Amino acid sequence: MFLGGWMLMVGVGMVPGTVPAARLVSSARGALSGATFLLGYAAVWIGLGLIGFVVLSPLAPAVRWAGAGAVLVATAAYELSPLKDACLRRCRSPLRLLFQPSLAGGVVHAMDCAGCCAFLMALMVALGLMSIAWVALLALVVLVQKAAPFGARSPRLLALALGSAAVVTWI
Repeated sequence: MFLGGWMLMVGVGMVPGTVPAARLVSSARGALSGATFLLGYAAVWIGLGLIGFVVLSPLAPAVRWAGAGAVLVATAAYELSPLKDACLRRCRSPLRLLFQPSLAGGVVHAMDCAGCCAFLMALMVALGLMSIAWVALLALVVLVQKAAPFGARSPRLLALALGSAAVVTWI
C-alpha cells in the first residue's frame, strides 16, 4: 500500500518539478536521453521511499509520543539549514547534468532534490500524510522551490509555516 502511494507521489509530486531539467537533457541529447534521465530520477525516489518507510515506520510510536509539533519543528529547522540551501542551489541549476550520462544525471539530480525535500518526505511518512491533497501541496512546494523566480527564498517562508503549524499543534 505504501509503495503504491509513494509511486503516485513521485509521479505527481516530484517528476513535474524536474521536467525543466529533463527538457534540458532532451533538447541536448534527444527524447530517449530525457526519458532515461527521468527513469534514473524516479528510480532513486522510489528507492528512497522504501528506505524511508523501513527506517521511519518503527519510529511511528515515538513520533506519536513526541507529537506532530516536534516533527514539524525539525522540518522547519532543516528548511533553514546550509545543507538545504546547497541542495536547492544544485537542484535549481541543472546545467551540470549535461556533463554526465543521462541515467547518472537523473540519479544525481534526484539526490540533490532529495536533499532539498528530505525532511518534507520524512514528515509525510512519519505523520502518515500520504493523501492526494498533501501530495498536491508538496508538488506545489517543490515546483516553487525548484522553478519559481523566488524559489530560492521560499524555504524561509515554508519554515515559518511549518513552525507555526508546530505551535498550533502544541496549543
